[in-house]
Amino acid sequence: MKRILILIAFLATAGISADDYETATRFNAGDTISADVLNDILDRIELTLKTLDTSELVGSWDVAWKTCINGGPGNCNSLDVGTGWSSSFDNLYKTRTDTWTITADGDGTYTLSISNYCVAGASNGQYYNDPCTLRINVDDGIFLYGTETGAGVETPDSDHTGFFSVKRISTSRIQMWDLKPGSNSFISLQLDKQSIPPKAPKNLSVTRTADKAALSWTAGDSTQTSYNVKRKTTLDGTFTSIGTPTTESYEDTLTKGNIYWYRVFATDSDGTSNGSNVIQIAYINTPPYLNLASTFSVNEGTINVVSIGASDSDGDSLTFTLGSQAPGNDASDFTLASNGQLSFNAIPDYENPADYDTDNIYDLKITATDGIETVSQDFSVVVLDVSD
Repeated sequence: MKRILILIAFLATAGISADDYETATRFNAGDTISADVLNDILDRIELTLKTLDTSELVGSWDVAWKTCINGGPGNCNSLDVGTGWSSSFDNLYKTRTDTWTITADGDGTYTLSISNYCVAGASNGQYYNDPCTLRINVDDGIFLYGTETGAGVETPDSDHTGFFSVKRISTSRIQMWDLKPGSNSFISLQLDKQSIPPKAPKNLSVTRTADKAALSWTAGDSTQTSYNVKRKTTLDGTFTSIGTPTTESYEDTLTKGNIYWYRVFATDSDGTSNGSNVIQIAYINTPPYLNLASTFSVNEGTINVVSIGASDSDGDSLTFTLGSQAPGNDASDFTLASNGQLSFNAIPDYENPADYDTDNIYDLKITATDGIETVSQDFSVVVLDVSD
């Protein structure tokens, strides 16, 4: 058990969402730690450990630059070409932003279009204030780029290759950097993908009132346009959609005798989020209870025998059925009313017994059902002799 809990704690802290170190699913009291959730987490952990492939960069990205400031040991002037730089942060670094669009060429190669500040420069390593188009490829943690003739850089060279170290932080965040220890200078690029699906809903909870399950949750962010509520009714079943609300709540109608598992996804025009935590609720039926003695004695000449005693803790209405104990047919001598009143069909006469084995003991079976579960009990009715 301790090993399982340690594993769960590790998985729940992995960085698996659009931002650094943010978990898509958090566990709360009452959650079901299901295979669905754990497989999601394992998939995202595996993704952060896999080597980045160029195809994963296709799309548009917001790019945040960071570089050292001018002056100081080694000087940083060679990296300070172009405009758009912010004032320094605590005299440590400065920033600017740009947009990159990466497309697949259809033949296994890829093209990068940079809106403003090209990363490819002249042979002295300068980074310029121009748009450009570059050939790119990612290989073993290295982001390689080559200039194209006509790019907006000084003395472009179609045979030149530059590079950044690259690391995937999440499915929508990439980090690149070029450290130059000899000159005490650096370039750092953070790429955040545009047009990503919403973040996963959080804190899914459920309460039951009678046959209704009231679900509520918290939005992961403000980008979703609707939600997809999914449910399954068996532990190894598949989640299927039961509703698409636009607010953070949903009411489901339950059928007694079932256990339900729920998970919620956020959707917008860019896709579907990861799933929320999984919550479980049971609508279990309680069987009826027969409060009946094993033997009832009545004097001959008495029609009414007993009012059958039964209860149901769920408050369900009960249906009674009278039967005979094998091999007899004594039930044919009685009538059981809908209210549970048991009566002889004819006035019993001790001297003329009508039961199966003519010993004035009628062997019966009573069955009660709430529509879901059925209980039964054997009992006997004994006719007593009355002195004339």
